[in-house]
Amino acid sequence: MIKEIRIKKTINKDVYPLNIQAIQSIESLVLDKPATIFVGDNGSGKSTLLQAIAKQHGAINTSGKSLSDPYYDALTPLSDNIKLIYSVKNNHGFLFSSEHFITYIHKLQEEKADLEAYIKEVEENYKDKSDFARNQALSPAKKELYAIKHTYEGELQEKSHGEGFLSFFKARMHQKGIYFLDEPESPLSPFHQYQLLVLLSDLIQNGSQIIMATHSPILMALSGATIYEFSDSIKKVSYDDVESVKFMTYFLNHKETFLERIKKK
Repeated sequence: MIKEIRIKKTINKDVYPLNIQAIQSIESLVLDKPATIFVGDNGSGKSTLLQAIAKQHGAINTSGKSLSDPYYDALTPLSDNIKLIYSVKNNHGFLFSSEHFITYIHKLQEEKADLEAYIKEVEENYKDKSDFARNQALSPAKKELYAIKHTYEGELQEKSHGEGFLSFFKARMHQKGIYFLDEPESPLSPFHQYQLLVLLSDLIQNGSQIIMATHSPILMALSGATIYEFSDSIKKVSYDDVESVKFMTYFLNHKETFLERIKKK
């Protein structure tokens, strides 16, 4: 597992994303817990650093697009200057980005359509041959099609956005590995966020490592996690000291005050 992230000192900090203030402020981050959570406002650099770490690690990308693809070239100045220190190297796991999950669903739809077209063609070409020969030709494609339709307890494109996310997590997050999660809460209701929290807790119990960027106070509550908050710098904070947690708590306890301010405008 990754136990430390080091960023080289002698690098050109005028180049994006090396010019992000929070990233400039550090030379290393210690990952001394099974879960590490990056929090902070939009544009603070948490997702950028997460994806650069995943790129340097060589993580599988669930969108189907390789992290070595030119699409991710913007991360290269940072990822090439990151050194990962491992306790044990583990190549299982993946990078999940809510931004690119829809790409994965479209990819599954294309694969399904291709398989259905192939099956139809084989059935036509083998209609005059024996059942054995026809079944031999069809079997691999039918197995793949079955997996697409049933791995996620039904087809992802037929589920709501949030249900699709949760079905994906339930089906794919079970093997011991390193999981990079970039704002996985995006389409999830609070209850579904809690269900994801339970899945993440189970993964940790099974020996996995979680590195996650999130805005969700529910996911930030992952037991035993180290929380790094991104602002002008990157600092370790407790759950109760996370700015978004403090704001959400204050809002819920004083919502009438906020609503009165809106009415007065």
